[in-house]
Amino acid sequence: MTRIVAIGGGHGLSRVLLACRRLEVPPTAIVTVADDGGSSGRLRRDLGIIALGDLRMALLALARDRTLADLLGHRFAQGDLQGHALGNLVLLALSERSGGDVLSALRGAEGLLRCEGSVLPSTTIPVQLSARIAGQRVEGQANVTASSGRFDDLWLDPRDPPACPEALDAIAAADVVILGPGSLFTSVIANLLVPDVRRAVSNSRARLVHVANVQAPPGESAEMSLADHIRWLEDVLDGRRLDTVIVHDGPPPAGRGAPLRPGRGFAAGRVVAGDLLSRDDDGNVGRAHDPAKLAAVLAKVVLAAPASTASRAP
Repeated sequence: MTRIVAIGGGHGLSRVLLACRRLEVPPTAIVTVADDGGSSGRLRRDLGIIALGDLRMALLALARDRTLADLLGHRFAQGDLQGHALGNLVLLALSERSGGDVLSALRGAEGLLRCEGSVLPSTTIPVQLSARIAGQRVEGQANVTASSGRFDDLWLDPRDPPACPEALDAIAAADVVILGPGSLFTSVIANLLVPDVRRAVSNSRARLVHVANVQAPPGESAEMSLADHIRWLEDVLDGRRLDTVIVHDGPPPAGRGAPLRPGRGFAAGRVVAGDLLSRDDDGNVGRAHDPAKLAAVLAKVVLAAPASTASRAP
């Protein structure tokens, strides 16, 4: 069986995990824990823990027990719990019952949800994401997400957090490593800022696939082209070349933001394009990847493709 590792966070990672399940390949998700907004941010400030929200979303995407998954996706609307997702609180409870061991909490949640695949954090300690944007220092994932302008630097504090050992083992054993889709800096690259994770991906013999965003939404990468996204990823990975880039080629997505299209200079065979957008019951185009369409493209790229040569970008 092909071993797939998907690295990212948020809704974008969930779409890839759903696509992998359609291929009947149980993936391993490696998830950023730098989120400091919403429910995750409140729990971090109160308890000094890692962010749980993106871990929860990955678990729910892999769940076979859809009734329990829908319940854990519930977000409270009023009172002291307003804004909290039930799944975050369940993960917190499982962690406390295991003496603060987040990996035990994740294994427990996978069992409850009957997950097809596994979920791991890129690091098991609390980290803060910071950036230098247009010459100004911006601290915190939520603030970085909302910022626009030229990104000069991006880092975690502490700068050398320990990688989750199980995540490193998964990358080492992977046949395919998928990066994205999702917010370039705060969902994808945030994981690669853990030095041992970055080195593991850079040195991996796995085929390295980037699922590109369908558009550049307002905020952190609003003025960036697809080529800019690829350049950033390959620079962060110490020049390791992306083997395949999957891009949307079809009707423009709904909402604000310029569609991300391949331009000149992309090597033939490196870019795989197709209509990847979801549609509602009336046929209206959405703004996110459709898992079934993404699975069809991944089947051709991932399951039928030869191993990577682990080449370096020129």
